[in-house]
Amino acid sequence: MDSNRPQRKSNRAEAGGGGLFRKQGSMKKFRGCFWLAAVAFAAGAQGAFALGPLPFIEDFATNRANWLDGASANATWLPTGGVGDGAYISATGTVVASGFGTIVFRGNAGADASGDAFVGNWISGGVSNFSAFVRHNAPSELGIFARLDAGGGRAASSIGFTVAPNAWTSLSIPILDSVGSFQSYGQANPPSGAVPSPAGFNAIFGSMQNIQFVVAPNIGLANQTFTFDVDQISVVPEPGAWGLVAAGLAALGFQRLCRFRSKRNQP
Repeated sequence: MDSNRPQRKSNRAEAGGGGLFRKQGSMKKFRGCFWLAAVAFAAGAQGAFALGPLPFIEDFATNRANWLDGASANATWLPTGGVGDGAYISATGTVVASGFGTIVFRGNAGADASGDAFVGNWISGGVSNFSAFVRHNAPSELGIFARLDAGGGRAASSIGFTVAPNAWTSLSIPILDSVGSFQSYGQANPPSGAVPSPAGFNAIFGSMQNIQFVVAPNIGLANQTFTFDVDQISVVPEPGAWGLVAAGLAALGFQRLCRFRSKRNQP
């Protein structure tokens, strides 16, 4: 009987040692999986979430989201009739014959428009495109452009878009330092505001504050007041940021798989 005790002890030690080895090996695998997931997700987060989750689309689903009209009064919220018959906001504006134009909508940081989803550094946030749908009820075409404003006169006025009456029309603006996207940078590049200008572009998009929609001057319709609508205002990340987000999500899924396998390998 005494001679058997060491043998049983040895067997127990071998079994225990084998179990411990399997557990430690599983833990190492799990830790490796965890760090791989963490690194991949952090890389995705850095590129995509600087402004908040991207893409962001303001669809005014339940209210006006603190957007204002051109006179800085509350825009009118309507529950149906927007893009896809969803909600949208509306305002009136009077067309001018010359000058800058008529601001018809304001998404101001000071008013917490869209929960400040458009406020921040668009460059480090990876924003590659700004878009919206607009509509008006004038009897003929009007020019409408977006003014992306960093305050202090530093603002990027987009190229103009021709918008036909009574039809939702998409405005899509690549966020690039190019005359294909913008016609002026205002005081970000004095005295002329000329485009392109890397310094002007960085001064504006490195500190975005306000979004405005502007009706261009029109001599034929000057001094007449019309109704303007806007919906589906959005910013989207550059394609590389999409890839990082996908990689991060895939890595998190892989982490869960590793955790599941480590549990299966435990004695």
